[in-house]
Amino acid sequence: MARVFRSSVWVIVLLWWIVSGWAAESLAVQLDSAAALIKARRYDAGLAILLKQSPPEKKDDPKWRRYHTLVGLAYFGLKQYPRARAHLERAAQEGEDPLLFVYLAQVYHHLRDPEAALRAIDRAGKLVEKYPGLYEIKAQSLWESGKKSLAWAVLSEARARFPKQDRFLKRQIRWLLEQGLYVQAAELGLAHLAALSDDPRDYAVLGNALRKAGRFDLAAQVLEQGRLRHPHSLVLAKLLAHVYLSQGKPLAAAGILEQAAYEDAKLYSDAAEAYRRAGDFTHALYLNAQIPDAKVQRRQKVALLLALRRYEEVLAMARALARSGLLAEDPIRYALAYAAYRAGRLRLAETYLGPIRDPKIFRQASELRRIVKECEQEPWHCS
Repeated sequence: MARVFRSSVWVIVLLWWIVSGWAAESLAVQLDSAAALIKARRYDAGLAILLKQSPPEKKDDPKWRRYHTLVGLAYFGLKQYPRARAHLERAAQEGEDPLLFVYLAQVYHHLRDPEAALRAIDRAGKLVEKYPGLYEIKAQSLWESGKKSLAWAVLSEARARFPKQDRFLKRQIRWLLEQGLYVQAAELGLAHLAALSDDPRDYAVLGNALRKAGRFDLAAQVLEQGRLRHPHSLVLAKLLAHVYLSQGKPLAAAGILEQAAYEDAKLYSDAAEAYRRAGDFTHALYLNAQIPDAKVQRRQKVALLLALRRYEEVLAMARALARSGLLAEDPIRYALAYAAYRAGRLRLAETYLGPIRDPKIFRQASELRRIVKECEQEPWHCS
């Protein structure tokens, strides 16, 4: 009996040893599979494998740390930062793995915790020097913590260490703009953007920020340099034209928009309007004829002909305006009524004024109707 009992005990021990060994091996295999999926950015699939497993109970088991690291990375890839933080912090409890703190710094940055991000970057040690993004996180964290001079120094160091990376320069320019240091921002951009950037959007962002701040002179400098480097950029052309218009230079704006319209016919309308504002109605009318959108072209043509006092030509457009549906618009009706009045065709003016209902135009229409009636009653007043 005792012999049988001893045999049973050995069998149980052997089975326990086999099962526990198989379970450990199975977890290692599952961790490898999850790691491969996470590396391939299949975070959902990797996380699904991990959550089906139970981590080892002992924290000193290397698989315990690896499990929480992988779960944290999967959540990080899925942008579930609070959960990523919880698991990565657990993994960081055991040992000092600099790479783990690289990930934690990014998690803290996304969670808007600058102090924690700075602590993680410090614990990452020299590994930071291999990751340009960590310099950016460190600088931004310092900036948000009120340590602006240190933040600026970090970006300057990063620019020296990674001379081909333009992200640090762009951030410095953005900070200068945020502080209202427009002259310094323009000088920094003009000095370095040409050497670093092949993207016209960088000039556009800086030029547009200066334009919105009312620094049209500086905006023009930046955008002009951008156009020299990127002569076919429509974005830069339109922004520079807006700057010139804001400076009271419609003719300069018109020339730029006309050149840009050769590449994008939609800009003929803007170019014609700029020439109209510059007082060159003849050239504006010439460009108006190039507009591909019939409705846009006819609306603008009516305004240009009125400015040229060619009232009979405005009235001659009535059928074309009706065919394109524009005669149903109150502003067009008013324009035709005014042209008829100025051409001496008073009854026709009343015909166009009658259907007007738009409150913004109705008051003008009422005043014009009064003038028309006075002209009908006392024609010598309108001769």
